[in-house]
Amino acid sequence: MKKKGKFFVVEVRRLIPLLFLLVLLLSLTVYDNFFRAEQVVAPPEEVGGIMFTTTDSGVLSAPVSFTLVADYEEWARVSRDLGLALPDYPFNAAQEVAVFAVNGEIQGLNVLPALGEGVEIRVEVEPKEKYFHVITVDRRDVDHDGAVWNFVDNENRLLSRIVPFWERKDAGAEADEKDEEEKDAK
Repeated sequence: MKKKGKFFVVEVRRLIPLLFLLVLLLSLTVYDNFFRAEQVVAPPEEVGGIMFTTTDSGVLSAPVSFTLVADYEEWARVSRDLGLALPDYPFNAAQEVAVFAVNGEIQGLNVLPALGEGVEIRVEVEPKEKYFHVITVDRRDVDHDGAVWNFVDNENRLLSRIVPFWERKDAGAEADEKDEEEKDAK
């Protein structure tokens, strides 16, 4: 007796869901290759100046602004005001200063001597529409007496100038102490 061969029948309508899933998988792969997300917490970067760490970046519709943050409450407030979730980064206010840049990407930081007393902390920013960039810098690198933060673009045009609030508090406290000393001397 001869054995009969086995016959395998596949209905096309049963392959349609598999074909649909295959098309979805291929389109997702193509999409991921074209729109790859950047790493949120990057290793420290140094571009010939002060090392900094990118803690967050992304898309944001807001006016151009630059903000310095030196304590955790301010870190939370600025994130909330900009409508951002707090970055998944362990911000240490005792050892770090954060810089929020809206509509710009920070390329580098340098400490330069300023005219008169103090220093200039020059922050090089590449203007980018609807983009925000949050970095942290070691406080020891940027905590100078009389420091002024100048944010400049690629063509060295001044975008913003900030005197840190902790510098203003110190200057105000010193002025109060001088006033008290003058009153005591009289």
